[in-house]
Amino acid sequence: MLAAAPAAAQQEGRPRPFVVMNLGPADIVAVEISPAGEGRYGGSLIGRVELPPGNALHITPPSQSPCGNDLRIRWSNGRTEDRVGEDLCQPQRVLRLSTPGN
Repeated sequence: MLAAAPAAAQQEGRPRPFVVMNLGPADIVAVEISPAGEGRYGGSLIGRVELPPGNALHITPPSQSPCGNDLRIRWSNGRTEDRVGEDLCQPQRVLRLSTPGN
């Protein structure tokens, strides 16, 4: 039992997988991540996959990411949505997204 406690404590400070739900009318074509406030977005966490409306996708952030991140969501209609200060260390995180500016 004692060996499990340190492993659990270490896991708390690391980003956890989260779910993106597309509730909008357009496909999500990219989900990019940056450490909070830094504006250094990397490649899309969903690769070349497009997430159609009404679908969800389980995403695992890079292991070296901090807990606090900014997310940029790109839609097939050309719009973007920034989600600032998302805490990806929270368990069972679900982001419900709809196309902005409809």
